[in-house]
Amino acid sequence: MGIHNKRLLLMAGCMVLSVTLTGCGESNKENNEGQNAIEAINTANDPIATDEAVTSSKANKPVKNQGISIDSLVTKAGGLGDTKEIIEQIRGADENGQDAGISSYQNNSFLAIYAEDDVTKKNTAFNITLSFEATDTPRRSVKEAIREASSVIPSDAVKVKEYKVDEERDAIQYKSKLLSERLKGWYDLNGQNNPESMPGTFIVILKHDKEGIFSVVVNVGNNP
Repeated sequence: MGIHNKRLLLMAGCMVLSVTLTGCGESNKENNEGQNAIEAINTANDPIATDEAVTSSKANKPVKNQGISIDSLVTKAGGLGDTKEIIEQIRGADENGQDAGISSYQNNSFLAIYAEDDVTKKNTAFNITLSFEATDTPRRSVKEAIREASSVIPSDAVKVKEYKVDEERDAIQYKSKLLSERLKGWYDLNGQNNPESMPGTFIVILKHDKEGIFSVVVNVGNNP
């Protein structure tokens, strides 16, 4: 074979090798891009990775200050054991006069009786009444009434027992550590007069007639 022919064969071989290497490079690039895409999809569907991202995002968002300290709020929506100041931030201004002895809110549908505790020195609600008759739905089912009551009793309340008081009243007794601390003076005095009374005890009374429950009374102690 002549020198000229050998050079042509060598050049052809180099061209084939170059095309092969270029094809391999493109193939590897495509494989890498495909693998990266799969990893991205897997990460997006990974609940752990998603939760971490959400948690990190939430952590950077400031908590809105609504003017109410979570530590000072005993209930979910202002009620038994909360101060008058906090209840009025949530429920609005007292609709009754200062000498009425009972405070009224939300068109007489929410009533509260306050007293300054001897130990904590806080003007605290020790009696709450939800008057359904003052609303657009004057009668409630037991389930609805208990749900309404759950927002005005201490958030750490634990049910102790249920019992029937009379033909028109049913009672549920609870206990709450938060309430025992907020009304420490009241429970200390009550314990002297009634040794069987436990600190933090309170009752929810469901008042009803044939048409349903028309009010709920929440009161400290265990006397209906």
